Amino acid sequence: MSLADIMGAAGLNSWAEVGLVISLVTFTGIVAWVFLRKKSSWEHLRHLPLDDDEIHTDSNGRSAQ
Repeated sequence: MSLADIMGAAGLNSWAEVGLVISLVTFTGIVAWVFLRKKSSWEHLRHLPLDDDEIHTDSNGRSAQ
């Protein structure tokens, strides 16, 4: 008895497809979010490995540590 036989007998085939669609939509959303962000919003992240003890503030004036 194979896994396909067990899944077919249990009626769980559609759950595998639902999981695949959810994963694909999530991945596409993350990729779109990364590429559609403004370049200036990534600028402070670019310098983080070189910053030692400097305190940065975000656009609201709060300190980001």
